[in-house]
Amino acid sequence: MFVLTVFPLKCSIQNYAWGKLGHESEVASLLKASDPAFQIDESTPYAELWMGTHINCPSKVRTGRGSTLSLKDWIIQHPDQLGDAVTKRFGNDLPFLFKVLSVNKSLSVQAHPNKVQAEKLHAKFPELYKDNNHKPELAIALTPFKAMCGFRPIQQVAEFLSRIEELRAVVGGPTSCKLISASKTMDMPLQREAMKDCFTSLMNQESDFVKSELKLLINRLQDLGNYGVRLLVHSCQ
Repeated sequence: MFVLTVFPLKCSIQNYAWGKLGHESEVASLLKASDPAFQIDESTPYAELWMGTHINCPSKVRTGRGSTLSLKDWIIQHPDQLGDAVTKRFGNDLPFLFKVLSVNKSLSVQAHPNKVQAEKLHAKFPELYKDNNHKPELAIALTPFKAMCGFRPIQQVAEFLSRIEELRAVVGGPTSCKLISASKTMDMPLQREAMKDCFTSLMNQESDFVKSELKLLINRLQDLGNYGVRLLVHSCQ
């Protein structure tokens, strides 16, 4: 007969810059609830609470003797708790990482490898890719939340590049022209290549140049006034 074991878990947190500060963060409140000794710093961002065995931020099991044991070590000692199906496929480890996020501003751009890529990257760069798993994600919003995934249709991106000179500048003239031309065709490989080239060019652009062009755009929009801004936005939608 299978017997489920319940025990206190000591979770770890990530203090990414985009997290909510101090008591505004649900992450800080959850950690405080499980660890009364934890002191919340109002100037510190508490971004993510991790519950899992990932090497970057592992959880620990609170034992009855007042000490702790890493969750992964506990699982290794109690493999039956995962069940036969999970153990057979994933070994003595959790097949998921559960997180609670408190988001204050935009997160960084992320690109997750698939399983095959993850295994190769982990083998080649273990200091950067800590495990050999892919990273499919499922997000459940507990409060109003906006998320962007993927790119706009290439025709919309081409419209932005055609009308917003500052965007065209940071992406680069040749790559912008390539995307605009590709958007007028039905050649999907060419469109994907053009989108990739534009995104790569933007991500590799000097940050000071991006900031200067963004400032120019903001100033131009302010000079246009509310009607001009609405007209520009409407024309690019």
